[in-house]
Amino acid sequence: MDQLEYLATHDYVTNLPNRRKFEKKLKNFIRQMKKGGESLAVFHLGLERFKHINDTLGHDVGDRLLQCIANRLKKFVAPGVMLARVGEDELAICFLSLAHINECQKLAAALFQKIEKEVTIDDFSLYVTASIGISIYPHDGEDAKTLLTNANLATRRAKEVGRSDWQLYSPLMDSETYKSYHLEKGLRNALLQDEFFIEYQPKVHTNSREIDSIEALIRWNHPEWGRVSPGDFIPLAEETNLIIELGDWMIEHVCKQLQQWKSQGLQTVPVSINVSSKHLLKRGFVEHVQKTLARYKIDPSFIEFEVTESSIIQYEEHVKKVMDELKQIGVTFALDDFGTGFSSLSHLKDFEFNTLKIDKTFIRHAIDKGKQQAITKSILYLAHALNMKVIAEGVETKEQLSFLQQHECSFIQGYIASQPAAPQKIAEYLKVRFL
Repeated sequence: MDQLEYLATHDYVTNLPNRRKFEKKLKNFIRQMKKGGESLAVFHLGLERFKHINDTLGHDVGDRLLQCIANRLKKFVAPGVMLARVGEDELAICFLSLAHINECQKLAAALFQKIEKEVTIDDFSLYVTASIGISIYPHDGEDAKTLLTNANLATRRAKEVGRSDWQLYSPLMDSETYKSYHLEKGLRNALLQDEFFIEYQPKVHTNSREIDSIEALIRWNHPEWGRVSPGDFIPLAEETNLIIELGDWMIEHVCKQLQQWKSQGLQTVPVSINVSSKHLLKRGFVEHVQKTLARYKIDPSFIEFEVTESSIIQYEEHVKKVMDELKQIGVTFALDDFGTGFSSLSHLKDFEFNTLKIDKTFIRHAIDKGKQQAITKSILYLAHALNMKVIAEGVETKEQLSFLQQHECSFIQGYIASQPAAPQKIAEYLKVRFL
């Protein structure tokens, strides 16, 4: 019976208590704290990249990685502190008699240090990062389920801010969940109600500032909240599969816009459209693109699809097949956010992208003499060696521009050249061709 009880209340990979056991123990801790008028803190840890490691290297490697992290944390927490695995890539810790923010900050920093150290498994050097959400009893909840839910909400907010960040729960996070729910409902009507529109951002030659191409960026004007950040609605569209309809809408409207500029006697340039893996996987995607191009009499070389590395990882063979078919008719492809993915070099070799876009996080720190500058230099060297077109994203300052000129980055995109603009403004740019 003891063995059955243990199996029912513990995770078989890490031997840590599971969610059921954690909630039960947390209820007991809450009763203790209530008697003494004390506080406790629930730390919810979301591991980043763990799912990717499982998908690419296999569950055996993923399990051993998790065991290593669990062992590190077991040694870190004091006896009597509750540590549990509460989800596939989620851990939870309950610290008693802990309420002050500065204590939480110190603990979060120490936890990051333990989790984010390199782990060597077989011949793989693995790294994971984490996001931490914290809820405090009784301020953020008076029962186990509420405290865990609120810590989880705080973890999600930490992920939005960026990896290796921690957040204390705030009631405002609940209102964000409410807004998210209503945005999802609104998203379904937005196409019907004609609430989407497109802004275009030029990509220019670094030295001459001549317009080389343009990126189409979808925007949403919500009737109640006004302009909704793409960071809010694009992930929602991905989750609900509405990203496919949005993608079709984008291709249609970009082709229509190119036809309009052409009819105005303007010398048009290629336009790039962000496309998700779900859209590329849609049956008949290639035929849909061909028909739309034919309907608006657009030469395929005027369309470039931008894909992110993370979007192609799970479906590499199918995505490559679709890309090859479209490249045969003249459509080009750019690898977006380069440097933030997990196996960039193999993707460059296998997918033969026409263009490489250096992610803005590297450009932001390109003038700092550190790792990010070294990576940016290496990416530029690699792109030149592979005879690829390379574009630096998010260029905002003269210092960044000077660095890119010095290292022969041929094209830039960012506020230093132009903010995303309405089609009428782009038409003015196309008349003069230089910014």
